[in-house]
Amino acid sequence: MDVFEIMKQRKSVRKYLDKPVPRADIEDLIRCAGSAASAINLQPWEYVVTYGEEKDRLIRRLKKVHAMKNVSCGPGTSTPLPKNIADRSRRALKVMKPQIAKLDVPFNQFIEEGSCSFYGAPVVIIVLMDKVFPKLRYLDVGLSVSYLLLAAEAKGLSTCPIGLITEYGDDIKDVLSIPEEKEVLLAISLGYEDETAPENDFKTDREPLNEILTWYE
Repeated sequence: MDVFEIMKQRKSVRKYLDKPVPRADIEDLIRCAGSAASAINLQPWEYVVTYGEEKDRLIRRLKKVHAMKNVSCGPGTSTPLPKNIADRSRRALKVMKPQIAKLDVPFNQFIEEGSCSFYGAPVVIIVLMDKVFPKLRYLDVGLSVSYLLLAAEAKGLSTCPIGLITEYGDDIKDVLSIPEEKEVLLAISLGYEDETAPENDFKTDREPLNEILTWYE
């Protein structure tokens, strides 16, 4: 499968098989992520991998703090989104909600509690950046994460980037002994997709070319 097919095929997965991921495969993914381009080769990304009891300990902590703070999932904007952008989210919800309804769990509860438990993935990758870097370097980290997601797909592994848990970054750093000078940017669930699960039985659409491309000639 070439890279273009991998890009088309990849989707976020929210239910995983209880099947371990070989350590060598995880190292391959991080190696691929580390090969991404970055401004003046700063390579500002860092990755922490957790699984087994340490992962379970992290989940227990996240569920506890979420019950207290109750952070909800949203775009994170302070002003209303333009209609064309908000419509993208509405279309996604239209295909997601009927499948999640089959689980007999409220949609927001599924997303929030699922985020805090990494949707049952056997492996969790925490994405970090040193606070010495300006926010502009988030772009470099994003490139690196994209490499990781596509490399996972190429290996037959599934992923789901999870942003909600960054609200609990201090708790994550405490549980995993991550230094204070690091910033938690993202979590990525990693494992093998449960293809029988309704929560995986959809794929959100993407905008047509004319919506995201402008030519000046």
